Amino acid sequence: MKTLLLSLLLISNLLAITAEKYAPTLKALTNLNYAYAKAKNEKKEMILLMVIKDGCHWCEKMVEKTMQDKTVKEALSNTIIVLIDFDSNLSKKYKAQETPSLYFINPETKKVIYEQIGYEKPGSFMITIHSALDNIP
Repeated sequence: MKTLLLSLLLISNLLAITAEKYAPTLKALTNLNYAYAKAKNEKKEMILLMVIKDGCHWCEKMVEKTMQDKTVKEALSNTIIVLIDFDSNLSKKYKAQETPSLYFINPETKKVIYEQIGYEKPGSFMITIHSALDNIP
């Protein structure tokens, strides 16, 4: 019985969706301050801060489906992506209450220029990306 419980615990840990786990998938960072420096150095026009939560089916779909779409990747090519966990202090700072929560940030002003809460399919997420880009001064 102990072996079964231990096995289930290990499997559930492997299936967990965390910022650390998914950051390499999206070539994303997990540190916003580093993202600001990188955006300035590389002259990136926007930072996408994405808040995800372990056990969130919609977070998984957003990362694995929408963010992997070729058109979405191209649209975000001049953007630094940052993934953080829902239970982080940074998530609390941005007052994330649901997941996935996405905050488009101007790296120069460090202000949120557009916010999206919840999962979006690639087509509608493209509209969100363009709306965020339209808000950059």
